[in-house]
Amino acid sequence: MNQEPVLCSTQGQSGFDRMLLSPTQALTSMALVPIAVFVLVLLAISVPLQHSFGSNRTLDFSLFPDGSTHIFYELESNPLFPDAQVMLFGDSIENLVVEDENGFLLTTEISDINSNLFEIETLGASTISINYDTYSLVSKNGKVWSFDIDAPTEFTLLMPRNSVIVGMTTFPIDMSEDGERTKMFLPSGQVELTYFLTVAESAQEKPVVETADSSQYTIIIGIAVAVIAVAIAVIFKFRQKSSKAIPVKQSQVQETEKQFDLESTLSDEDVREDDKEIIKFIHENGGEALESELRKKFLQPRTTMWRAVKRLERQGKIEISKKDQQNLVKLKNPEVPDDE
Repeated sequence: MNQEPVLCSTQGQSGFDRMLLSPTQALTSMALVPIAVFVLVLLAISVPLQHSFGSNRTLDFSLFPDGSTHIFYELESNPLFPDAQVMLFGDSIENLVVEDENGFLLTTEISDINSNLFEIETLGASTISINYDTYSLVSKNGKVWSFDIDAPTEFTLLMPRNSVIVGMTTFPIDMSEDGERTKMFLPSGQVELTYFLTVAESAQEKPVVETADSSQYTIIIGIAVAVIAVAIAVIFKFRQKSSKAIPVKQSQVQETEKQFDLESTLSDEDVREDDKEIIKFIHENGGEALESELRKKFLQPRTTMWRAVKRLERQGKIEISKKDQQNLVKLKNPEVPDDE
């Protein structure tokens, strides 16, 4: 009669013992708690680190008549992350400059040549600005130019001057005029745009507008031949009287042919307005100037001025040489102004 209560109490006590932890198990559980908390903290930190740099602030494409594209790319970066990898647009990268929010240059190295993957040492930067030029985003077929891009975010596209859009695979979110250039705000994804430049068309149409009758051409050619014949006769007689005057004039003609045509350069629509100011300063400075002098004159940082100088060199307006370990910028065939 008394054994059943004893057995029941024993069974109840063993069930209660199962709910209790031994000292060893309690210590083990207490040791695992901070480890689990530490893992959760690491996961919470790593997630914003991975996504903070991936958020884009600004993406701008500026197209130019020579087929080049200037790209401005601004990204947010987590200051706790020491470096980051960024994939740039285009196959050929020129004049690459990477800066933080304070304008300090950041070290950049290419990680994968095939995919244009670059590694940037962020060094605690919260914002990263990337500027560079490329010729691989724009192609030309006859008179029609094509711009093709697969953008990860919404972006701004600035068209060249005197350009007419003839085709577009998507509708712009917004469109406006920026001076003489069309500015569009486009959605993310694959965008292909075709256009042509009206400058080349107008240059080809001028001879057609000025076409005259064959009789008028005959009269003009006859007058020109007569004038040339009279000029040759006068020069021949003048050479007999003075043998020294003609070589001087010939040398002057040769120098005139070699003079730098400032007016033509300033009216060239392919040259940027800020680059024209640089050319004017070099011309007024005797046809040459050090790059450091240009930076002081226009209050531009080294990287910005170097991009402008290299752009003018590609356009054939200037040439760059070394002088006392400095970059000397010269106008090609400069016309030095007369101070007298």
